[in-house]
Amino acid sequence: MFDIQLFGRLEVRTRGIRLAGADFGGVRARHLLALLALRGERSLVELSDLLAVPATTVRDDLAVLRDRLEPGVRTRDSVITVRRNRLSLAPDRVRVDVATFDELIAAAAGRTAERAARPLTAAAHLATRPLLEDVDTPWAAEARAEYRAKLIMSVQPIRS
Repeated sequence: MFDIQLFGRLEVRTRGIRLAGADFGGVRARHLLALLALRGERSLVELSDLLAVPATTVRDDLAVLRDRLEPGVRTRDSVITVRRNRLSLAPDRVRVDVATFDELIAAAAGRTAERAARPLTAAAHLATRPLLEDVDTPWAAEARAEYRAKLIMSVQPIRS
């Protein structure tokens, strides 16, 4: 199982190993992983546009990232999958803190303040640090604002 942390600095924990920073094989490879973990399934063209590099560069970065995440594993067995020319992370092999945050916010929706407190507290705990705080790109800034708003809006009814 790959535990991917997007709140704070991007980190991956798997099989007792912690990967962060340069461990991903470069800034673009790290950003590629962040985009797949944050936005889900994407085409090579979409990733190329978001990263502002040619598709061939994304392919090269993808090969580096796969090797850093799972050295020696064949492409077809990788946690990064390709289906119908779309890349994604294998959902049965990955846990992402942002997805957990979204699940907790959804669980609190429509509950009484007393019953919503527990999942909202857990969501707030996950989001104690800014999303992708070590990524300085427009798409990361947009995602930070989106998740900050989700957190603020989710606790508004509780404070009333």
